[in-house]
Amino acid sequence: MSLREITHDLHQNAERTVFAKKLVEGSLTVEEYANYLYQMIPVYSAIEFGNRMLGNLETLKGIDRTGAIYEDFLELAGKYHRFTWLPSTLEYHRYLMDLINDPDRRHLIKAHMYCRHMGDLFGGQIIAKKVHGQGRFYQFDNPKELKEAIRATLTDDLGPEARVAFEFAIKMMRELNNESSLEHFN
Repeated sequence: MSLREITHDLHQNAERTVFAKKLVEGSLTVEEYANYLYQMIPVYSAIEFGNRMLGNLETLKGIDRTGAIYEDFLELAGKYHRFTWLPSTLEYHRYLMDLINDPDRRHLIKAHMYCRHMGDLFGGQIIAKKVHGQGRFYQFDNPKELKEAIRATLTDDLGPEARVAFEFAIKMMRELNNESSLEHFN
């Protein structure tokens, strides 16, 4: 069974969240989208750190998103923002750091790259046309090659961990929709 088949139900659940629908429709406010970007910074930073540490990014030139997310965030929120991380963001970041620090499990960080980065390469291309600002987050120099390169590194044994990644994505999107971490927006 492929990772896509293993995670199909959770992928659909993620797409059905109110927040994901608003993101795809382009109906998020500037504040809501800036908050989303803010939540993604520690998540992508940890995923990319772990994959870089294991040498997984050497064949995936241009896959890094953290810098682009941060640039998009600053464009929308400015340097005097006052956002806070959601509990689900902090929980996910802690989980990722624990995973990276576990020598027996750290290879599973690749499953989180599959969930997040492959999503950016596919659905992110639809979202890019509807977000506020320049949308650097979703701009890739060679998306087709990156998709193929990521697929070449994936194994089906990553399935249970990919499900964990999707569960965190769903939790964060639900929290983004229901609970504001926006204290003040300039």
